[in-house]
Amino acid sequence: MQSIPVLLIADDNEATVLAAALAKRPELHVIEAPDGPRAIKLLETQAAAPALAIGTAAVLAKPVDALVKILDARGIPLIVVAVGLSAKVKQRALAAGVREIHDRPTDWPAYSELIETATRR
Repeated sequence: MQSIPVLLIADDNEATVLAAALAKRPELHVIEAPDGPRAIKLLETQAAAPALAIGTAAVLAKPVDALVKILDARGIPLIVVAVGLSAKVKQRALAAGVREIHDRPTDWPAYSELIETATRR
């Protein structure tokens, strides 16, 4: 079975939870970048484009326009899973091209199911 590359853009406590949820899917190959600028550098050097980019609130700490532009050019959707984002931050991210923003579920089964669903599309 061929592995499916997924770009994890996170460098916060939430990254560990996301990585654990992604690890439940053995067919996924997780490529990690701590932030948007390093994700861009990574994308410029990767031979195979990730099928999906997934990040935490940390990815939205800075404007995401440049990151989303590069991801869109490669056909890679960006999904964010976060807790406590304001409506303004969500609107700005969606306007910049973030495909989906999900409020982080509070329990593991729901969180795991969210990641499972997001990575199966």
